[in-house]
Amino acid sequence: MNYSKISGQFVCKMAMLLAFVFAACSEDNSPINGAHGGAAEEQGVYALAGRVGDVYPKLLLAVDENSMQAPKGSSITVYELDSLTLDTTGRSFVGSVNDDKGHFVIDSLDFDSPYVLIEEIVPARDTCLYVSDWLLPLVENQLRYEKLENPSSETQCFERTLKAKEFRAVVDLRKKEKISVNSLTTAKVTLLQKYIAEGKTFAEASQMAEHKILEDYGIYEDLGSFEKMFDDDSELSYVNELIRYTDSSAREKLLWEDVVGNYVSPKEYAGNGQMKKYYQNMKKMIDYRIGFLAKVDGLGQCTEARENDVGEIKLFYTPNYVNVVCRSKKWTMGFKSVEHTKGLLVDNRDGRSYETVTYNLGGTSQTWMAEDLVYADSTHPACQDYIDKSYAACRENGRYVWLHAMDIGLDDVNMFWIRWQGGDTVSYQDCLKVFSGDLDSVVPGTCMQGSLGGHWDYVYTNPLLRSNLNAHQGICPDGWRIPTTSDWRTLLQNLGEQYGVDYAKAVPVLYDETATGFGLYSTHEGLVVDNEGRVVVSQNGVFNDMFVVTDEHLSRVQFFGGYSTGYGFGFRTPGDREYEESYFNIPPLDKLNVRCIKN
Repeated sequence: MNYSKISGQFVCKMAMLLAFVFAACSEDNSPINGAHGGAAEEQGVYALAGRVGDVYPKLLLAVDENSMQAPKGSSITVYELDSLTLDTTGRSFVGSVNDDKGHFVIDSLDFDSPYVLIEEIVPARDTCLYVSDWLLPLVENQLRYEKLENPSSETQCFERTLKAKEFRAVVDLRKKEKISVNSLTTAKVTLLQKYIAEGKTFAEASQMAEHKILEDYGIYEDLGSFEKMFDDDSELSYVNELIRYTDSSAREKLLWEDVVGNYVSPKEYAGNGQMKKYYQNMKKMIDYRIGFLAKVDGLGQCTEARENDVGEIKLFYTPNYVNVVCRSKKWTMGFKSVEHTKGLLVDNRDGRSYETVTYNLGGTSQTWMAEDLVYADSTHPACQDYIDKSYAACRENGRYVWLHAMDIGLDDVNMFWIRWQGGDTVSYQDCLKVFSGDLDSVVPGTCMQGSLGGHWDYVYTNPLLRSNLNAHQGICPDGWRIPTTSDWRTLLQNLGEQYGVDYAKAVPVLYDETATGFGLYSTHEGLVVDNEGRVVVSQNGVFNDMFVVTDEHLSRVQFFGGYSTGYGFGFRTPGDREYEESYFNIPPLDKLNVRCIKN
């Protein structure tokens, strides 16, 4: 091959057109000597090593493990590129992936040019996947299937076609670094060509290509070279997952899962390394999807000057939206911050500390516990479950039957009757024990509400409290008391005025710890760590916070009425059940949370 003499500057610009790693052009303006009388190329034997396939964060179960890497034994084609035009020369070399991680090593490439195109096409294929029997009813919602080598009677196989996937990159063989060939580098190739054709230098084109890809997904910071994406903890691994989403699929994720995941308490993941990592990955991916949708919906870049600005992201298949806020140069799910003061309460009974929050709004001052009470002793068990007393979420979240929360006994309740409707006769005294949470002399299940096809029919009068309804301490620490529905309504009315909405619509802001400091949370139930340290998600979680109050009936306040998603988690929500003041009688087995208010 013979080429006209050209300057070293121009050769550098053209030769780096599709180079796979960032590198500055040499300042030497002399022609690069080659084997063809001054042609801008180098001749030699080169080695090439790297990895083909995408890298995703560990324990982020949004992708099928079988689609991450080129399978072992698959062919990798290396095409020689003309060092001036970067067209293929017709010479190529075929190598192969040598392990299950997509790694390849080619020791000898005898090419005239140091620039090559690496190409790997992972063919479409069927694979047998399974999920355990206990998750089968939820199989359509599963994010994780496991590869099945030997199907057994305890599992069920699902045939599923994995689509063909192409990975590409252009490499300067004179570079000794390992090369990552992935979806991001594949997307970068075409943009590099475009910007070089527009007259940009390679350095400019490389930077512009990566910035364009990132900014299309609402990311405005430099996350490093795409070709160096080996670490599954790197920020680029999250972007590599993010680019799998379309506008509609990201909104669908937001509709059904992301809101619950965003407001779940980190305490549910404490004490387990895998679960904690899953929580961190989940939260980060939610923010990346929010940033992407904020870009699509025209919210603009979140900058320091826009701190605490708010916006709305439209949902999928519904006119509702999710509220987002600009914080620390990123759009995130939430609301603008309102004035509040954080504090600390130490319960002298067990030494446990709780965060508190004080509001001076609407001419009134209120100080609330910003966490649910979890105090327990022999006479006030912290949450009894009547089927499995070791139920972890029950213990960790601190829920109580009404009598224990109020710190009263059966003698303090003037009860008309509790009787069973459905054919079975249960003794009055035994059912009183059910109501009190004392099951020592009752067979579990005997007095379960709704069992055996029947239902409880119970009517009882007001509790005979030993103190004023507006100053009843109950199970709260000294100096604190059980709130009334009036206390809750005052809180929500004052917050509603800050956000310009009716008090019943102000409930979502209580879940945004940064905005209001109150710290309500969802419950992300059904997370399991399998034997290989992977997280299996069997449920999306729920919003169902029910708190005990001291009003005239055995009452509660309830948020969201058990909605299992964040469906419209903003000020426009799909129904009128964001907040309920439930004056009807509480069933004997209901468990309630406790948030105390300061006297």
